[in-house]
Amino acid sequence: MTDTALRLRRLGSPHARARAGAVLLTSAGVVLALAGAGLALAPRVAPVLLAWLLIVGVVGVALWVARRARRIVGPPVVGRLVEAAAGTRAGSVVGLLAPPPAATTGASPELLRLADQRAAVVVTRAAPAVQRVLARGTRDWLLAGAVAALLGAAVFVAASPAAGRAAAFWHPFRTLADARSPVRLSVDRTTVRRGDSVTVTVEVPAATRATLWTRRPGEPWTPAPLTLDSLGRAVRRVGPLESDLYLRASSGTRRSLERRVTVQLPAFIAALQLTARYPAYLSHPDEPLVPGADTIAIPEGTTILTSGAASVPLAAAAWHHGSRRASLSVSGTGFMGRVEPTVSGAWGLELATVDGTPLEGSAPELLLRVIPDSAPVVTLPVPGRDTMLPLTLKQPLVIDARDDHGLTRLQVVSWRASQTGKVGEAVRESLDVSGAGERAIVQAEIDAERRGLLPGDTLRIRAEAWDNAPVPHVGRSAEIALRLPSLEELRAATRAATRDVATAADSIAEAQRDLGTRTGDLAQQRSRDAAGSRRPGDAGRDATLPFQATERAQAVAREQEALQERVRELSRAVEQIARAAQAAGLDDTAFQARLREVQELLQRAVTPELAARLRELQEALLRLDPEAMRRALERLAEAQQQLRAELERSQELFRRAAVEGALATLAADAEDLKRRQAEWNQADAPHPDSAAAARQRALAERADSLTSGIERVATDLGAPPPQAGALAQPRQAARDAGAAMQRAAQSADLGQAPAAEQAGSEAENRLAGVPEALRGRRDSLAREWRGETLAALDRALSETAALAERQQRVAEALRRGETGAATRAQQASVEEGTDAVARQIRDAAGRHALVSPQLDAALGYARRQMEAARGQLEEADPNPSEAAGLAEDAVDALNATALALARSRSRVAGAQSGSGFAEAVEQLARLARDQQGLNAQAQGLLPMMGASGEAVAQQLRALAARQRALAEQLERVQAGGASSAAGPLAQEAKELARQLEAGRLDRQTIERQQRLYHRLLDAGRTLSNDEPDENKERVSRAATGDSVHLPAVLKPGATGAGPRIRYPTWEELQGLTPEQRRLVLEYFKRLNAPQAQPR
Repeated sequence: MTDTALRLRRLGSPHARARAGAVLLTSAGVVLALAGAGLALAPRVAPVLLAWLLIVGVVGVALWVARRARRIVGPPVVGRLVEAAAGTRAGSVVGLLAPPPAATTGASPELLRLADQRAAVVVTRAAPAVQRVLARGTRDWLLAGAVAALLGAAVFVAASPAAGRAAAFWHPFRTLADARSPVRLSVDRTTVRRGDSVTVTVEVPAATRATLWTRRPGEPWTPAPLTLDSLGRAVRRVGPLESDLYLRASSGTRRSLERRVTVQLPAFIAALQLTARYPAYLSHPDEPLVPGADTIAIPEGTTILTSGAASVPLAAAAWHHGSRRASLSVSGTGFMGRVEPTVSGAWGLELATVDGTPLEGSAPELLLRVIPDSAPVVTLPVPGRDTMLPLTLKQPLVIDARDDHGLTRLQVVSWRASQTGKVGEAVRESLDVSGAGERAIVQAEIDAERRGLLPGDTLRIRAEAWDNAPVPHVGRSAEIALRLPSLEELRAATRAATRDVATAADSIAEAQRDLGTRTGDLAQQRSRDAAGSRRPGDAGRDATLPFQATERAQAVAREQEALQERVRELSRAVEQIARAAQAAGLDDTAFQARLREVQELLQRAVTPELAARLRELQEALLRLDPEAMRRALERLAEAQQQLRAELERSQELFRRAAVEGALATLAADAEDLKRRQAEWNQADAPHPDSAAAARQRALAERADSLTSGIERVATDLGAPPPQAGALAQPRQAARDAGAAMQRAAQSADLGQAPAAEQAGSEAENRLAGVPEALRGRRDSLAREWRGETLAALDRALSETAALAERQQRVAEALRRGETGAATRAQQASVEEGTDAVARQIRDAAGRHALVSPQLDAALGYARRQMEAARGQLEEADPNPSEAAGLAEDAVDALNATALALARSRSRVAGAQSGSGFAEAVEQLARLARDQQGLNAQAQGLLPMMGASGEAVAQQLRALAARQRALAEQLERVQAGGASSAAGPLAQEAKELARQLEAGRLDRQTIERQQRLYHRLLDAGRTLSNDEPDENKERVSRAATGDSVHLPAVLKPGATGAGPRIRYPTWEELQGLTPEQRRLVLEYFKRLNAPQAQPR
């Protein structure tokens, strides 16, 4: 090869390679575009195969074009370009590419070499120009190839070569094979229940569309187009199905096999019956149950009877709750059995079919609440809570036991718990609840008297009840502690109750004074209104009662009733104080006597007369009778005066009783504190520790309480500081003892035995004289009060004697006919003196029990006679003789009062107690012993009553004389005012004396004597009856001929004069009905009523 050829090849070779590359780029772009088209049309078989054929063709054409591209820039072409560029003749360069051999042409090799060199130089000089020409063409080729490649790549990428359908393109042979495979159709289930749906899957390889054909029995095929995914697959949900379904699929000429989906008959519960059978002891009939969302309450022990049937044969049936199962018997499609639920919750019925088909709908379910047969509920409403035992040691109980079905047994369980912590054996007492049903309210009583309780011990009680269940349940009440108070607690409670009652007495007395004033004002106002509104022509016309006056009168009546009830409550409170004092070991007869006296006064204050006056006022208000209301108000005001006097007297007596009781209880507390301090000194002081210190501090607190109690008594006495020295010494001693106890407690805490012993001994020595000092102060108070009473009686006696002398002079002047102003002034002066003496006597009666309140009544009679005498003198035509008789009657009444005052003074002077009531109590006790002797003698004569003889009659007369003497002594006790119960007792003794004088001694008379004896004991005791009442209830007895008694106020002459018209006797009334007898007696009562004086 010549050098020129070499130079031309080197000049065209880069461009040949570049242009071949451009051709390859263009072909690659075309191939990518064809591949993209094939991917886009996949999985269609024809496009995929055509795309591959075109790709192969494009590759072949590209190789041929690339080869042709090398020739386009080969040496001949470049040589001609050089020739053109150099301007040489044609062939000058191209001719040297392949020179002919020299042998054949005859050319010289040297010339050829020279020509080749010249041509090479031309090529070299023309190379730049030729290079530019070739470069323009090469760039165009490369640009066209790059554009084609980019476009082809873009189409290829857009066709998603990695997608699922691309597999059909990349595997053309498999795609060709798939194009000939059949259509595949599948379902998830071939058997379904009615109403269910099935999932149909259709697979058609190398296809994009398919048709799903469905039909039911007896119906034509129904097409449904399907769009296949890239894998040639489609899924369709078919349903709900009510009958069998046939399915097939097709795609073009390809078809699938036919499929059948079978719809089974539904499985469900066709019948279900549930019956609750309750336990036999409940006596409840069977009841049907309905499953559902509602909770069903059933008693424990209830059996649920189950029966039913399903639409398909069953393999098993059972009730289940959690892990609990109760199987039922199965027969074909039916099932039956019973279950006894023991726990609450959801109990479901589980049925299993033979073929395993589940039942339609939700399973039947019972939401059960199993109510256990609850134990009886037992409460103790009385006493209801922890409390103190009554002084009688007999605690009433009210037991409320109830059960949801029935009670069979009830017991009261009690046991003793001592202060030391020892618990006694439980005692059970059964109560009868037969036939009580579901609830029983039973009254019972715990008698703690035989339980050996000591002060401070506790009796704990509870009630237990059993129901009527097969296995009885027992219910227990809350435990209640009945504590027997300690002696110091009883004494402290006595003092507190005494202070409270004293305050209540002051309040009642003040309220009664205010009510009496308002009642008197209202009566006077009604009198003024009646006098001002009366006219001569109104004699036959009924008067009217103003509404305001009616309201005020009704208010007075209501307040008076309320005050009477408060007085009764006060009397009961005094009785409780006396019992508490006795239980606390206070055997002080003076204190007990003073309490008895206060109670007698309170009982005497609420008189039947006051109740009768209230009834008269209420009846007048009902009738709207102004005149009757005025008279009723005046009489009520008089009765209120008496009530106020008794209350004021009881107020002063109770104040003294409170002081005496406080001093007595404080003395007992001081003595007990001293004893306990001595015990501490002996047992705890030598061995001090924290427990000993705690006990000593408790004693110190009691010493502080003792000091406070003494200070309170000193305040109650109301004495000024100079006279309070009688209690200053025991008060200071108690305070010093408390301080010493505190020091002893501190020493015990520090373990200093000598210091503790010294301080304890000091406390004991300080307390040594306190009890006697307190008792001495109580005795000195009694002497002072007795001295005050004697002084008051002396003044009243001297003034009464002087008044009697002055009244005698007035009587003598009237006998002489002196009726002038001097005589009237003298009479008025004596009346004023009588009022002053009456006030002194009332004050003395309020201070001492042996001063009879009837002295005031005697003076009242004298004053009424004086007023009557003065009234005669003030008339226009005075009657001196009648006035003189009235004045002499007043003299006699004053002399009788003076004599009674002298006797009262003698009794007071001989009394040992400050109030004198102890002597009266002793006198009643002595009379009770005398009556006991009479009873024994009468019982000895009773067997001899069948025989007749003078000896027996003589003994009966002697016995009657002794009985009458006892009655007279009782009358004297009544006259002395010591006991309001002495009057009825004297009357009963007289009746017995008359029975004995008549020779009638039988078992009835003996029983009456025994009752009189017990009544005397009650009157002579200090507000308590030590002998228990065996009956615990009132027993009525039919009246006999010797036991008919008239109340004292109904006896002839009891009101100062007999009735104007005799009342009918029982013999005359016994043929009438009770209502008729009442009307007759009311009629006679109106006839005998006092007539209103004309004004």
